[in-house]
Amino acid sequence: MNKTIATVLSVSLIGIAASATAQTRFTSDAAFVRAGQELNTALQLSTVLHEAVPANPESGQSYPTRAGSWLQLGNVGNQQASIQSVRLYAYALTTSVQQRVKARFRMWNAHDSSADPVFARPAEFIVDLSACPCNFDAGQAYSIDIDLPKTVFTEGTELGFSQLWLTDPGNGVLTVSRELVPALDRQGIVPIVGDSVAAYANAGRSPEDLDFIPDDSIFGASLGLALFGEPMALDICSGASGFQHQFQEEFDNASQFFQRWKATPNFGQLSIDSGQLGLAAPDAATQFPYIASRPATIVIPPTGNFMVRWIAEYTGVGPAGDGEMVISRGTPLNGDDAGTVPTAMRSWQDSSGFYIDIDTASGVQQVGGGQGTSRHDMAYCWVDGKVELWKDGAQLFSQTNQPSQRPDSLWFGNPIIAGSGPWNALSLFRVWVRGDLPVGTDLIFRDDFEVPPGTP
Repeated sequence: MNKTIATVLSVSLIGIAASATAQTRFTSDAAFVRAGQELNTALQLSTVLHEAVPANPESGQSYPTRAGSWLQLGNVGNQQASIQSVRLYAYALTTSVQQRVKARFRMWNAHDSSADPVFARPAEFIVDLSACPCNFDAGQAYSIDIDLPKTVFTEGTELGFSQLWLTDPGNGVLTVSRELVPALDRQGIVPIVGDSVAAYANAGRSPEDLDFIPDDSIFGASLGLALFGEPMALDICSGASGFQHQFQEEFDNASQFFQRWKATPNFGQLSIDSGQLGLAAPDAATQFPYIASRPATIVIPPTGNFMVRWIAEYTGVGPAGDGEMVISRGTPLNGDDAGTVPTAMRSWQDSSGFYIDIDTASGVQQVGGGQGTSRHDMAYCWVDGKVELWKDGAQLFSQTNQPSQRPDSLWFGNPIIAGSGPWNALSLFRVWVRGDLPVGTDLIFRDDFEVPPGTP
């Protein structure tokens, strides 16, 4: 499906505290079909993590304009799931032609049935459906398959979801629709995959309010919804146990990004867009962008076992090298050589290709990384006296010989002033650090899914 993407920031009130919720806006050419006629073969290649198919709406029954559910995903036995696509359902309560339709939905990673609101820490998507004008028949359930512009990573086997539909019948004004509504099935549908723990229907507050309170709970109801992706092992390091999130970055909140990183474009370009950090520079540029964790930001825990994991891909190939991830003790000053600080691991691409240097008590070991121009999932492990490196679920390196200098920082790009490129343009999609140092406050997926400890 073709998409155009932009990221904007909005502010919503969560309880009594203000928090920035990232809205990812994009366009999709997906089409509505009658429920039960879904033919998207691309989705069939993914794992169905949740699927609840609603019946047609009942005559004489009332349906909310915005609804949500707390879901049990079908990834039992896995600590994490990656969601790439959603199948949304809608009830057409009247026969109509809608000139424009937008879907607005949130995914939540925390739930407390007694709290106000009961869902917390959301990430929101707004998708403009370019296949409309669309015809809808009264009393009919419809579905639409939407590929997300960024992968959503969940924790555990539960996830909150809430949604509404915005429509324009031809007057040029998009409003929360009372004709096309979320398919919250009050008949008590039983999901085919996963389970619906609770359902909610917001009534009486702001027309676009996707938060829910305990009084909004609807007993026995389920939200028509399917989620597609892959179950994942969260901690892949050998012997990893009891890890908690220490630091996370998803590159979808530019304001927070510049608070926790020292980011210098130098003579290149730096872009943050809907869950992606892009770094590039012209062929003749003497310096590539350089990004380093701030000293005041606790990235790697000071004691205990830990894992640094990142998802990246090189989008260009050239002789002038730059790093998708460097794990070090301290970070080089911009303009200095990387060797000015002790380096535990360097994942790099230059004229020698894609490779990784790993420091051990026996010296620096170079590991062949295959190729870095496809999106890859990397992990560096510091566990029980061992150093490990993983790529796409396969172990590339393991040695029981940790270096004497424990790393505490991350950086990527290149700080050095070189002669010229061409450089290796790259994109990073996610960086997270987990360890067994206890974390006092659960900040998993807070606000835009990723906020580091200590950030208000």
